[in-house]
Amino acid sequence: MKTQFFLRSLAIVFLCSATFLANAQQAASTPEYAGGLEALMNYMVSNIKYPEAAQKEKAEGIIYVKFVVGKDGSISNVHTVNEGTPLRSDLALEAVRVVKGMPKWKPAQKDGKTASCEMTLPVKFKL
Repeated sequence: MKTQFFLRSLAIVFLCSATFLANAQQAASTPEYAGGLEALMNYMVSNIKYPEAAQKEKAEGIIYVKFVVGKDGSISNVHTVNEGTPLRSDLALEAVRVVKGMPKWKPAQKDGKTASCEMTLPVKFKL
């Protein structure tokens, strides 16, 4: 059975934390995956392995993965945030595994300096 992996609408792929964007008057840039959004999607598609049990049960869903892009571009504090939504642990573990394995990003900028930024990435599993 051929499986497909999708990212949710490009408009919501990255949501920087409210604390980072609190002062709209200050110039700020959000973190960027090396190579941009298309490269990120290619990375995710190439690295996600749909769990066998989820395939057999025809399980699908969106796993929201929250993580921090540090001042040096490294990824840390990776966890899921599917509040109020039933969550398959095998899909959640796979999404977290792939996000933890991401290469360094171009870090956010705030006031001309690099800054840490919390991001949310929706990972959609669909058969």
